[in-house]
Amino acid sequence: MSEHCFLSEERLQYLTMTYHPALLSAVKDFNSGRYFEAHEHLEEALDVVEDDDNTWEMFVGLIQIAVGYHKYVSGYPGGVKMLGKGLKKVSSLPEECAGVRLESLRQRVRQDLENQKNIRESSPRIQLVRP
Repeated sequence: MSEHCFLSEERLQYLTMTYHPALLSAVKDFNSGRYFEAHEHLEEALDVVEDDDNTWEMFVGLIQIAVGYHKYVSGYPGGVKMLGKGLKKVSSLPEECAGVRLESLRQRVRQDLENQKNIRESSPRIQLVRP
């Protein structure tokens, strides 16, 4: 294990068995403000999760939310619209889905849609359910 690694190899292996590896990469990038990269990880995994309706809906919604934040913070048009689409996509899903705490993310997206200057003041986060 490298001196810069915060997770033991055993813990990292456990997490990748518990969560889809693309989800872990997406959460890491999203929580670091790299929304475009987060959406790319999730897109790459869509074929793998298509058999589970809730997980597929969640991945698509998270893609839309990540793209929305990317567009908004980059100054591209359509960010608010995409955030709304993503929120709508994940609104009907359970509070926790495929290891993600969706309710806290939904609340944050709602707040950001209501007060758009909030988006630039603090970064949104995707929280995982502890395995």
